[in-house]
Amino acid sequence: WIYRSGEQGPTPYITDENKVVKDITQWKDSVVFPPLDDFDWTTVKEFVDSVDRNENMIMAFVPGGLFERSHYLMGFEDALCNYMIEPEIMYELIGAIADWKIGHLERLAKYVKPDVVFFHDDWGDKRNLFLPPDIWRQIIKPHHKRIVESVKSNGVMFMHHSDTICEPIVEDMAEIGIDVWQGAIPQNDIVAIQKRLNGRMAIIGGIDAQVIDVPNADEEVIRKEVRRSIDTYCPQGYFIPCIPNILPMYPEVRNIYEDELTNYGKNYFKR
Repeated sequence: WIYRSGEQGPTPYITDENKVVKDITQWKDSVVFPPLDDFDWTTVKEFVDSVDRNENMIMAFVPGGLFERSHYLMGFEDALCNYMIEPEIMYELIGAIADWKIGHLERLAKYVKPDVVFFHDDWGDKRNLFLPPDIWRQIIKPHHKRIVESVKSNGVMFMHHSDTICEPIVEDMAEIGIDVWQGAIPQNDIVAIQKRLNGRMAIIGGIDAQVIDVPNADEEVIRKEVRRSIDTYCPQGYFIPCIPNILPMYPEVRNIYEDELTNYGKNYFKR
């Protein structure tokens, strides 16, 4: 990972020298999965035991989902090409990653007993999915479904983060059991999606970070965007207004955003 000058967060830094998978047909020779039982859960359990579960929910953040993990291993360009050129081999690799994730999540359920698993896997950008929907359905969907089913078999809610376009696959997401899609950007037609889903999957997001989360942002612009999101998406139900990347990057934006979200939100629901 690398922090580049002027950017707000790290990005994967995969080069020809450091990539793990240089030949997708030989991935089993280079990909090593950490032993699942080497992790000491003592500190985590102590923290969870200190929480009043009658008043608070425990959410486990699980980053680096199937698609993201694949391009961490070989770089973004190689990953996109391999999904198209070697789909059967990619299916095997994604399946192996999913098996490891399921093993980790089973131990998480045993030792932590979270109320919610917050699973992170960005599937697109602000214009489209990274993969054609049929390729996503062929390779990612079956293994992601196994992950969702594993989590929910332990009575845990499954929330999926993808602050991207997901409109072409939202019904697939609901079909495989995702309870909440967190990160819905307004470049999706959220109202149309809400009508299509009819409550089968809740949505969190809707506030345009590109509009408000910028240096020297105008206060009225921030408040107006928060109000627009609440007024536009809340009437359909099953919706929580939120900046899709969860928290604004700029503290001065965050203060105004949270104030408007709290106060206008309260007034909205009173009405």
